Amino acid sequence: MTMSTVRRALVPVLALAMLVAAAPAAARTDVSSASPGPLRPLIAASKKESGLVFYGNPPSANWKVVTDRFQYYYPWIKTTSYDLDNNVIFSKYASEAAQKIRTADVLVSSAGNLWVYATRQGYLDKTFVPNDLGKYPSFVQQYKGVFVLSPDPAINVYNKLLLKDKVPTSVTAIANDPATYSKVTGYTVDNLFGYTGIWGYVQKKGWGTLQTIGKDRMRATTGVSSQLQLVSQGGAVAAFLTSPTARFTIANSPSLQNILGWTYIMDAQPLIPRGIGVTTKASSPASAKLFLHWVYSKAGQQALCDGGFTASRTDYTPKNCLNTLAEVYKRVGKENVVFSPFSQKFVNDYPRFKVRWHGIFG
Repeated sequence: MTMSTVRRALVPVLALAMLVAAAPAAARTDVSSASPGPLRPLIAASKKESGLVFYGNPPSANWKVVTDRFQYYYPWIKTTSYDLDNNVIFSKYASEAAQKIRTADVLVSSAGNLWVYATRQGYLDKTFVPNDLGKYPSFVQQYKGVFVLSPDPAINVYNKLLLKDKVPTSVTAIANDPATYSKVTGYTVDNLFGYTGIWGYVQKKGWGTLQTIGKDRMRATTGVSSQLQLVSQGGAVAAFLTSPTARFTIANSPSLQNILGWTYIMDAQPLIPRGIGVTTKASSPASAKLFLHWVYSKAGQQALCDGGFTASRTDYTPKNCLNTLAEVYKRVGKENVVFSPFSQKFVNDYPRFKVRWHGIFG
């Protein structure tokens, strides 16, 4: 065999070897999340840091899906997450930052009024911008340093065994059928997630529907877990304008799957933005920035979707998961969706809004 013949024989073998070598990288959801590239300086700095601390309001089980996936890409970054009330997220950070002790590297919250306050107080790194924000809706950046992690659609949850074929696809349907929906639950306006969803609904539909429901049928609570318990045990037949993290809870509980169903809200679909930002007093700023770069990557969007949050990247469809903004628009119609921004109007409305809500529901 001549040397040229040997060379020709080796070409397909070498090509095959190159394909095999490339296969593991191609198997990742987002290759750029796993390779250094322009993130090399942050990666090097993160390896000298002391882990990543989150103060946030996502339910622990949902958030663990996201942080576990992040550690697949960055296994040397240990994550510690605290599931806190919205007010505590910001007050705890402020107190610890003032004392110059270890505090949160990243804040996550659905409280629009507190993000406005935090921005004024300089709690967030205003110089940082995650990669790929141009591939998201314009609302993804609310302020310098404050971004929308997940535009969470409020949903209705209902007891399938009690309601059978009566699916509450709108708040109006619940209000106008007191015989079927004799007892319902939902957030109190004193809960900031609840206020945001109710505020968004009222911007679109006014107060009439809520007044029709009234206090005799409503049993308000401060959290989605208590609402799911009420509905699953028959204390209420449905929960309206509740958190979409319930989707994950129902999907991952065989017993709840048999009892509970959920729907989007066809008459007016509020989007409650769950904000995120890197703190100015972060002990692990490189790790925090890597997390935000990652969560806005395709891999991060897949993890958010799998965890029951809402993926909103416009050039990527998560695999085997429908928890996406595109799906909300498809199911409800974009014209029926209302986004509740982190705005001064939203803040200013709260005192009068709260009085009116309690006037209706007690």
